[in-house]
Amino acid sequence: MKASIAGVVASLPEIWRSRVLGTVGNASIKVIKMGGEGIPSEVHDDFDELLLVLDGELPLVVAGEQFTLQTGEYCFVPRGASHSVPEGSFGVLLLVDVGQGKPAAP
Repeated sequence: MKASIAGVVASLPEIWRSRVLGTVGNASIKVIKMGGEGIPSEVHDDFDELLLVLDGELPLVVAGEQFTLQTGEYCFVPRGASHSVPEGSFGVLLLVDVGQGKPAAP
C-alpha cells in the first residue's frame, strides 16, 4: 500500500503527537511532527526506541549525553535509558519502538 509520510504529518493535529504507520513483528513504526518545545526526561522499561530524523533537527539527551541529530541521522535508545528533548527541535521524526508492537506469530 502506497502512502505519503508528508501527508500523514500534515494531518497531525498537534506537535509531538505520534501516528502509528504500522507494525513489523513486535515493532511499532510511528511518525511525529516535532515542535520547538522540549520534552521532559522519560524512560521506557518495556521497549527500545530508534529515533530517525526525516527532516529537521532534534536536540537530544540520552543517559546524560547531549547531542543534536540532523536530517538523516538516527539514535538508538535502549530500554531503561533516560532520554529527553531540549527546546529547539523542528521537522519530522520517525520512531521505531521495538518490543511495543504486536508480537510476531510463532
